[in-house]
Amino acid sequence: MMTVIEKQYMDSVININRMMRKAQDAEPDWEQRRYEIAFAVYMERRKLLTSREDDVKDAVAEADLLIAELKKTQEKK
Repeated sequence: MMTVIEKQYMDSVININRMMRKAQDAEPDWEQRRYEIAFAVYMERRKLLTSREDDVKDAVAEADLLIAELKKTQEKK
């Protein structure tokens, strides 16, 4: 026989497991990833002595290339 606390704990674990499974099956937020990648590339490029306009364009281009490659690998799964 389970106590009330044990039952609540078991229900919580089951719910967390369900939420984690849903999160794993969900499509990535590609726009969020694109922003994060572009920002990271931009910050690295700023360490070089290049124009900001070029840095922005290069960062977005790099993010787009990486996202395209990530989508390809995800489709193969």
